[in-house]
Amino acid sequence: MKKQKSQSKANSADYKYTTTFEAQVSPCEISEAFISEASLHNLDYLVPKGIDFESNIDLMGVAFNAAVVNKFNKNGDGINSETAVAYTKNFLHKPTNIEHDKEKIVGHIATAGWSEYGSSKIISESEAKNYKEPFNIALGAVVYKSANAIFAEALERSVSQDDEFMQMISTSWEVGFSEFDLAVGSNNLSESRIISDPEEMETMVGYLKAYGGSGKTDDGEPVNRLIKGKIYPLGIGYTTNPAADVKGVYMKSERQDPVVIRDKRDKNISQSEKYNVNLKKTNSMELENVISELKDLLTEKKFSQESIASMTSTFTDAIKEKDEQFRAELKKSEEEKEAVAKEHAELKSSVEELKSKFDEAQSKIAAHEADKKAENAVARFNERMDVLDQKFDLEDEDREFLAQELKSVEETEEAFASFQNKMDVVWKHKSKEAKEEFDKQVEARIQEEVQKRLSKNGKTQEPQKTTEEILDSVESTETAVANSNETVSREEQTFMEKFAKAFDRKNIEIS
Repeated sequence: MKKQKSQSKANSADYKYTTTFEAQVSPCEISEAFISEASLHNLDYLVPKGIDFESNIDLMGVAFNAAVVNKFNKNGDGINSETAVAYTKNFLHKPTNIEHDKEKIVGHIATAGWSEYGSSKIISESEAKNYKEPFNIALGAVVYKSANAIFAEALERSVSQDDEFMQMISTSWEVGFSEFDLAVGSNNLSESRIISDPEEMETMVGYLKAYGGSGKTDDGEPVNRLIKGKIYPLGIGYTTNPAADVKGVYMKSERQDPVVIRDKRDKNISQSEKYNVNLKKTNSMELENVISELKDLLTEKKFSQESIASMTSTFTDAIKEKDEQFRAELKKSEEEKEAVAKEHAELKSSVEELKSKFDEAQSKIAAHEADKKAENAVARFNERMDVLDQKFDLEDEDREFLAQELKSVEETEEAFASFQNKMDVVWKHKSKEAKEEFDKQVEARIQEEVQKRLSKNGKTQEPQKTTEEILDSVESTETAVANSNETVSREEQTFMEKFAKAFDRKNIEIS
C-alpha cells in the first residue's frame, strides 16, 4: 500500500485520507502456494458476463483478488470484514488506469465479490460478514485494448505461464477515508489489540508508516492502521509495485507474444533490464534511432506488423509529448528563475533605497536633537546667569568667571542648586542681600556717631533726620588771616569738612 497522500478532487470533503491496496496478478502458482493455477479458475464467476469477447476484440475480461481483509499489508493498512462487506459493491463501475494516472484509463470495474484466502473460492456476503480470519476482496474488470494496445499485450503476456514477464503486472485499488483505529501487536487483525482512545492513539500514531514511522513500537510490536467508518472507493490502478499477499488474475484467453513497455512518466509496467529503452533522448536523430531500435526489438520478438506500427506510433507520441512537456517545464522554470532574480533585484534595490532614506532620516533627527539640545543649553545657561546676576553684585570679570564655571555644571536642577550653595559661600561678600544689610548697619552707625558729636557741641539731634539733612544743617565758620601779600589762607577746616572726613565710610568699621 502506498503512503497516505492528499485527497483528489473526485473525493468527497468528508474523506481526509486516501490509501491504495496493491496485489500482483498472475494465473500460475504464487508464493507459498497461496494461489494455484487451478484455484484461479474459481474467479471465473467474476469475469464480466454479457460481453462477447470474441466479437469485441478490443475488450478483455479479467478477474483478480484485489486485497486481503482482516490482514495488514506491508505498508501497515487494512480493513475488517464489516467495512469490506459494506463498501466492496462501491467499486463497481469505477475506472481502472495505469499507475494511478487518472488520465491513462484502460478499463473499468464491472463485478465485485469475495473469495477465500489461498483457494480463491467465491464466498457469499453472509459468509464474509462472519469471517474473522483473512479473506479476499475479488473484482472483475474490462480492459480496453484500443485505449493502450501496448498495455493490453503486456497484460496478456503477464498471465502467460511460460512467459518471462509473467506476474510483472499488479493491481492496486484506492480508497478515501476519514477515520481509523490503531491495531497493535500483529499483522493479523484477529491477533491485534485495537486502540481507539484519542489520547492513547496520539502517543502511538507516529509509529505508523503513513506518518513516517517504522511501523513498529520501540519494543518491536507492529503498529497498523485499521480503516473504519465510511470509505470512498476510487478504482484500481495497474502497477509493478505490489504490496499485498494475494496475487492472481484470471483471463479467458492468453497471448504468447512478449513486450516490454513504459508509460509517459517513464515508469515500467513490465520491465526487463535487457530491453530497457532510454527515453531521455529528445532530438530528432536520437528519436529516430530509438524508434528504429524499438522496431528491431519488436520484429525480433515476432510481433505482427500491425502491432509494431501501433506500438511505435504510441512510443513516438509518448516521447514527443514527454519532450514537449519537458521543454515547456524547462522554459517555465527559466522564466520563473528570471522572475525570481528580477524580483530579488527589485527587492534589494528597494531595501537599499529604504536604508538610504532611513539613514538620512536618522541624520536629520540627530541634527535636530543636537540643535534642540544646544538651544536648551543656551536657554538654561542664560536663565542660570540671570538667577546669579540677580543674587550677586557682579563686575564684568565676575561674569566672565561665572560663565566659565557654569559650563561645567550638569543639566540637572540638583547640580545647579549645589553650585549656588557653593557660590553663596565663596561670594558671600558680593551678595546683594548681604550688601544691603551691610549698608543698613553703616547707616545706623553713622546716626549713632552723629548723635554723639552733636551731644558734645550742646546740641540735640532733631529726631528722624538723615545724615545728609544733619550735615546740611551744620553751619560752617571761617577765620580769614591777611598777610602782607593780602592772600587769604585757611587756617582750619570747616566743621562740615571735618565731620565729613571723620564719617567717611572708608574710615568706618562695624564690629
